[in-house]
Amino acid sequence: MGKSKVFDESGSEVRMKKSFKIEKKLEPFYTGGMVVLNFSQDHAFCQCENLVKVVELASGQAVRCFGEEEDAVITICGNDTLLFTAHRASFLIKQWSWRSSGEDALVRSFKAHPVPVTAMSLDPTSSLLSSGATDSVIRVWDIEQNYCTHQFKGSRGVVTLLQFHPSKLQLFSSSDDLLIKLWDLESSSLLYDFKGHVSPVTALVFLDDSIFLSAGRDKVISTWDGESGKLKQTLPVFEVVEGMVKCGDLVVTAGEKGVLRAWDLSKNSCVLQQDPPALKREFVALLPCDSGVMGVTFDQNILIYDEKLQLQKNLVGYNDEIIDIKPAFEGHIVLATNSEQIRIVNTDTLAARVLSGHSETVLSIDTSPAHGLLASSSKDSTVRIWKQEGEEYEHVFTCTGHTGAVSGVAWSHLPENIFLVSVSSDLTLKLWQPAKGNIAKIHKTKCVYTVKAHEKDINCVSVAPNDKLIVTGSLDKTAKVWSGDKGDLLGVLRGHKRGIWSARFSPADQCVLTSSGDAVLKLWRLADYSCIRTYEGHSASVLNCQFTSVGRQLVSCCADGLIKVWDTQSTECVTTLDSHSDKCWALHMTPEGGIVSGAADSLLCFWKDVTVEEEEEEIREEEEKGEQQQELSNLVFQGRYAAAFALSLSLNMPYKCLTVAQKILELSDGAAQLRDMLENLAIDQIETLLEYLATWNTNSKHTITAQTVLFALLSSSQYHSFSGNPKLRVHWEALIPYTERHFERFSKLQQQATFIQYTWDRMKLSEV
Repeated sequence: MGKSKVFDESGSEVRMKKSFKIEKKLEPFYTGGMVVLNFSQDHAFCQCENLVKVVELASGQAVRCFGEEEDAVITICGNDTLLFTAHRASFLIKQWSWRSSGEDALVRSFKAHPVPVTAMSLDPTSSLLSSGATDSVIRVWDIEQNYCTHQFKGSRGVVTLLQFHPSKLQLFSSSDDLLIKLWDLESSSLLYDFKGHVSPVTALVFLDDSIFLSAGRDKVISTWDGESGKLKQTLPVFEVVEGMVKCGDLVVTAGEKGVLRAWDLSKNSCVLQQDPPALKREFVALLPCDSGVMGVTFDQNILIYDEKLQLQKNLVGYNDEIIDIKPAFEGHIVLATNSEQIRIVNTDTLAARVLSGHSETVLSIDTSPAHGLLASSSKDSTVRIWKQEGEEYEHVFTCTGHTGAVSGVAWSHLPENIFLVSVSSDLTLKLWQPAKGNIAKIHKTKCVYTVKAHEKDINCVSVAPNDKLIVTGSLDKTAKVWSGDKGDLLGVLRGHKRGIWSARFSPADQCVLTSSGDAVLKLWRLADYSCIRTYEGHSASVLNCQFTSVGRQLVSCCADGLIKVWDTQSTECVTTLDSHSDKCWALHMTPEGGIVSGAADSLLCFWKDVTVEEEEEEIREEEEKGEQQQELSNLVFQGRYAAAFALSLSLNMPYKCLTVAQKILELSDGAAQLRDMLENLAIDQIETLLEYLATWNTNSKHTITAQTVLFALLSSSQYHSFSGNPKLRVHWEALIPYTERHFERFSKLQQQATFIQYTWDRMKLSEV
């Protein structure tokens, strides 16, 4: 009897999932270092580990990647078509056509200095490139003609800043000597040394052809006259300035306080300032961007502001370890990463924004979409409750009482009685509930009870679909089941050999699923708290587990980055998904049957269930194969052997191909037809034919046919076109041993036949 059908809440039949493919990824594109905009300000060049990624600002996605892992990039610059990268190990400057891909992307590479290059800049016409290095030498290069036009010496220490004048053939530089030097390219001479800063200069801004501003880590903005080389005024800003840009009539600065400030230089005062952020941040760069500014923060966020310094977009360059994923409002998910911030990610555009509030790393999150609530727990020993307001979450209450890091939170499921449970490294389980269970009083949430739950740190907590039971998992190798209303211990699940990382209630049966550091999953019956199934197959700690297909299948992820899908009943692994390169901590099952996974490699993968598509494709391929086989039979019956031979090659039918070859050779002009037919074969068909010949050649019954076809192939005019093909080498080598064996066999047979003939001749002679 076949398996009974299962239907979900909407009445749709639940199908077993067998195949998944990655639909999209959210990858890290900025891990620290330089960020540079192209001239059109629609793409950013961002350092990511040892590489450079080109990010489209509209979508927030990396569209290109350049560089080599073993040769780190130190500094970058670029325009609308070209990207220049300076490398640490090789001392090379590489010129890339960043809108191209593959081998065509690298235009050229050259050694600009005998030491690492630390600063580069392009002139406004993109015809000149300047480079400065740790040897204090500055060089200017003609990009089109590929030669050095100028060399300037006189700086002391590492060159840290280079910038061309926007309208003159002049180059500004700064180095460890804290001076700003102005070099004239027409006379190849030093015009001025601008002395005034007492810390490294980080930014230059040109107000007109002669007046420019400089800012640095000495907490001042200096105004200079480029014609006379004199200091006009100094404006104290009372913070280390990491970036400065002109925005309209104002100058915007960013620095260690994490606040953008706009200055009116005519009044020497700050006329616009952001409110201090909820969580302290530091800007490391500030760039002009589309009538606004773009700030780069120390925590790898790229923030785009309008001219009023209002945040328009937040691009998250690096999520660090993704340790939890939960669904949010429609089209969004919520991430807990290895930081104090919570990420809200749009699943369509993959754009992200952050929630700030916790003072230490967020360890766990859970959402109650029906009530529009989000709970987050942190190492700061608190649980924060957030309420959805439109497409944002507003903080409404902070639950305090735990004395250790809060490692897990979970909301109840039923709408009529809402509560929240939390577990902590203080070994306790707490249940929180608004006054009288009324969601309108969520801002008055209180702790209903506290239970000492385990002997070691508690890793996870989950609430049953009917809200009557709670399960916790701990490093003490046990999972425990509790009553939801009073917190009474109902049962202990013992059997794992290491700590338990995840525990889930089945959505369809009275069972609990646990995953552990012993690399197995176990399914427990709630009636007697006994283990009824064990799922083995992982080779490392199983860090998370989920039910899917209405409890008929399981999904698990482990410390080696693999994700496995299991059949609940048979305990067989249906498929293994491999995309992560580090610990996979987080899993989320989408309503459409897909999987969202997050790992310590900062990679967020969206897996689409393609089981139905692949089954339909298999059926379609089988139908096409049947039609082609029928066509092959018709061709053989009609005596159209050349077409039949080519079709049998494409259908991967070696025995049928052998039969056709034998029928051709049976003809009076078979050898000639065979040669004509082989003349028209493509290189991939020749490769397939050689593979067939090697197989036929192993059987002495088919040796004559194989050797005849091989001789015709070697005698064809195509021989010179494929003889040197390295892909065919393995097939030639496979033919040699059996060919030598057959040659020896035929040689011996010929000798024996000659001896018999000689004997027969001698016998007839003796009779005479």
